[in-house]
Amino acid sequence: MSNPRIVQTVTVLISIAALACLQPALAEPMEMAYGWSTHPDGGAQATHEAIQMMQESLETPAFIVLYTTADYGVEEIVATLRSEFPDTKLFGISAYKGVFTSDGLHIGKNGSLAIMGFSGEGHTFGVSAHEVPEGGDAASLTRQTLDDAAADAGRSAKDTPALILLGSMKGAEDIVVQTIAETMPRDVRLVGGTQCDDGFSQGYVIGNDQVYRPGIVVAKIYTKQDIGTSFYSGFVGRKKSGVVTSGVGRSLKEIDGRPAQEIYGEWAGGAFDHIDASKESQVVLSTAVCPLAKAHEMPDGDLRYVLLQPWRFDPGGELTVGCNIHVGETVCYVEGNKRALKKRAGAGVRDAMVNGRIKVNDVAGGLHIYCRGAANTLGFGSEEGVEEMVAEIQKAMKGKPFIGAFTAGEQGTIPGYGVFHGNLMSSAVVFSK
Repeated sequence: MSNPRIVQTVTVLISIAALACLQPALAEPMEMAYGWSTHPDGGAQATHEAIQMMQESLETPAFIVLYTTADYGVEEIVATLRSEFPDTKLFGISAYKGVFTSDGLHIGKNGSLAIMGFSGEGHTFGVSAHEVPEGGDAASLTRQTLDDAAADAGRSAKDTPALILLGSMKGAEDIVVQTIAETMPRDVRLVGGTQCDDGFSQGYVIGNDQVYRPGIVVAKIYTKQDIGTSFYSGFVGRKKSGVVTSGVGRSLKEIDGRPAQEIYGEWAGGAFDHIDASKESQVVLSTAVCPLAKAHEMPDGDLRYVLLQPWRFDPGGELTVGCNIHVGETVCYVEGNKRALKKRAGAGVRDAMVNGRIKVNDVAGGLHIYCRGAANTLGFGSEEGVEEMVAEIQKAMKGKPFIGAFTAGEQGTIPGYGVFHGNLMSSAVVFSK
């Protein structure tokens, strides 16, 4: 007969050996590496250049995030990435005029792109994209895209990801975000941007080997590693607020029973008195440093603002804004400046680290979405303001890899309040090793 003590000892040793075999797979750190290009030929040439740069640190990624300017040969870009990495999941959106990375701002004569590769055992990625035709059911297509992204990762639609990356189409962002809120847990981490081209028109999204104009793309990331996100404005409230008493969708008609233009002009100290919209609509882009906002009070008493930019003054006294509004909501007047727009990029990164309880030495890398309207206010292409904004992210990341893009709208999570779509915002994520 066998000795019970010997059997027990052997069993324990086998268990320890099994755990030792499993431990490296469970504990393998997340690896991230980036590449970029402003090659004048775009397409395959630019993609190969970015891949070569990425592969100096990471040979074969399991997942790639792609940010690229709209007219840069997207079909060749996608074909090249899929040929080089046929088993790699690909998430991409078109962006405004340029991209930025750990190396700085990249604006090519004919375009630019940046890629971020992810690798490491124990991390699962799923990507899905769908076309959203004009007048299409954006809510239904969002639900389908969320479900398909989970399936692409081999997970159930009921499984909560550690992070959702979103690329949305212009005009339907509020519906997309509301659908995510209805489908996922309230505080699911979300980082998103609205596709666009250099003319601020609809752009495209990329999901694995598909390109859709316009469309929606979702990536779901499942990992036990810490992730921190931030949805940050950097603007300051001026204790001027009112209740929406008339309006629908993105047409803000009345605040406190008076024409929205009239109230907004008063809050801005008469800054828009020269605009005559009595006969035809007037587009006004100078509102980027004095927009409206919806305020959310944090547990420490600080207010977190989700900005909505008035961009068109219409006959009848209404304002067209960049987010949906609802009767009964309170909107407030906030202000920023170029210094705040630069500094808030780094502040958003630090906020993400705090949110994820991640020390800077433990950061594997990050992604950053920055509003193109805010970038234009900094003097996109004509001043050093945008380069200084990127430098703030570089300081906060302390040499860790990141890539970023300029978008036509931003989406993110405010802990305790849920997921939102906003304008003029900064949406960031940092990943722990």
